Amino acid sequence: MNFIAPLLLALVPVALVLLFLHVRRSRAFGHSQVSTQKDLRTFSLIGRLPIFAFGAVLMLLLIALARPVVPELKQFQTLETRDIYIAVDISGSMTSEVTDPNQAALAGSSNTAVNQPPSSVTSSTPVDPAKKLNRLDVAQKAIEMFVPLRKGDRVGLLYFDDEAYVSWPLTTDLDILLKYNKRTNGYRGGGTNFQGPWKNESNYGPIQTAIDNFDDLGQAKSKVIIMVTDGEANIDPDRMADFLEQAKARNLRIYVVGIGEGWVNASSSTGDLRKLAESTGGKIIGAGSAAEILAGMAEINNLEKSRVEVAQSTSFKDIFGIVLLLAIVFGVVYHLSEIFVRKGV
Repeated sequence: MNFIAPLLLALVPVALVLLFLHVRRSRAFGHSQVSTQKDLRTFSLIGRLPIFAFGAVLMLLLIALARPVVPELKQFQTLETRDIYIAVDISGSMTSEVTDPNQAALAGSSNTAVNQPPSSVTSSTPVDPAKKLNRLDVAQKAIEMFVPLRKGDRVGLLYFDDEAYVSWPLTTDLDILLKYNKRTNGYRGGGTNFQGPWKNESNYGPIQTAIDNFDDLGQAKSKVIIMVTDGEANIDPDRMADFLEQAKARNLRIYVVGIGEGWVNASSSTGDLRKLAESTGGKIIGAGSAAEILAGMAEINNLEKSRVEVAQSTSFKDIFGIVLLLAIVFGVVYHLSEIFVRKGV
């Protein structure tokens, strides 16, 4: 059972306390004439009936006000799919201005090239020189290209800096992901945490967060994490080995859309994430080329699909009326019992 207004249930313990205090202040008799009590047998159960009935009325009215609903129907759909999490870096370094001309051209382009084959795509769209683009602009553009190509797959979206934040769980509704992606270049985060939780790092990073979500909700045999990041953070060698072990057990591959000059120049600051991705069977996808992005997506398309059953919709039945009817029934019981039971004063 679920409740539309569950906060109203907080009044239940208050009502129980008031009811208890009321009982302590009163005692019940077995007949309406006090003078006859010495000659009549008393029944404690009957004597307590009014307070029980009144308590039931009170509880049922509070439950009714909280608007209880029960699941009535769940529709399922069987899909041939892969499970994919897109993890977007929103750390402070991602706000740096883009100096690589190819990445700037990609971010400034209005053409997502969704329906074009990789060989026909170029990133030569002119860019307004007065517009300064940062790495988050490039990330937003890359996701804008990725998501429409994932039709048939279940895709989730998360953001991360010092810790990971799940923006949307695995879904086949790609439009909702594109809606959230429009906010990407407006985020401003702190540091970068790939490996958490680990040793003295308690916050969860994007990799472990995605793995845990796959464990909770993932059903497909092929699982993919797409990291959209400048990669400027280290991964402890022991944690690296742990990630690789978890990836192997789950048939998980990590792909990295490398943003920033570090990936263009093969900087050592990006080495750990590059090693992790390639060791899982994934690859590095340069964000400066639309053709390279689409080619990377084509590689993901070759991964094995599996049949999964996902819930499409669940309807709920409002049982407010039933609970209210029960409250009325107990109200009648309360008033009838008051005829035969008189409270002491």
